[in-house]
Amino acid sequence: MNYIMQKIPLVLCLFILGACSSKIENNVTRFHELPPPNGEKIEVVSLDPALQSSLEFGVYAQMIGQRLGQFGYTPADQSIPSYIAQISYANRPLQDTIIENRSPVSVGVGVGGGSRRGTSMGVGLSTGFGNSNTKTDYISTLSLVIIKQSDGKRVYEGHVENKGRNPNLQQVMPFLVQSLFTDFPGLSGTSSRVQIAPK
Repeated sequence: MNYIMQKIPLVLCLFILGACSSKIENNVTRFHELPPPNGEKIEVVSLDPALQSSLEFGVYAQMIGQRLGQFGYTPADQSIPSYIAQISYANRPLQDTIIENRSPVSVGVGVGGGSRRGTSMGVGLSTGFGNSNTKTDYISTLSLVIIKQSDGKRVYEGHVENKGRNPNLQQVMPFLVQSLFTDFPGLSGTSSRVQIAPK
């Protein structure tokens, strides 16, 4: 009996940790013929020329430029780049979904006795149901295309997308960039699911 009661807190802790753990999952697809970088100059531009001078694009371009720098490229500044990195991004709503408002999970423990076979214990798990409301899912996407300046050949195509309920692309973008540059440039012709733990 004492042994069983000692194990109950451990079981409950594992249950709570499993319920509370959350990671952001992003789907990443890559195709490339990208040679190993050796200090080549690269310029980050917007696929949509109208966004080139926007402050939002400037923030995202800096994020991606820093990542490219970590892998051996250097910013072009005012010189002619060896590569052009084109980026495009979007955040669009999906169909509304119905979400149930539930009360917190409750766990009940019962102990019975009196039988000749010993003491018995039961653990019950229950959830409550309340009202339902409508929530909107959003798809956030980021695409990166690297082009060789000398001949205009595409040497890298990467795409990452996230499905969630955050309508603010600027809050999701750091996770998209981190996922896209995980194991960069990656194995060509593959799609993978990258999990990012929020800090």
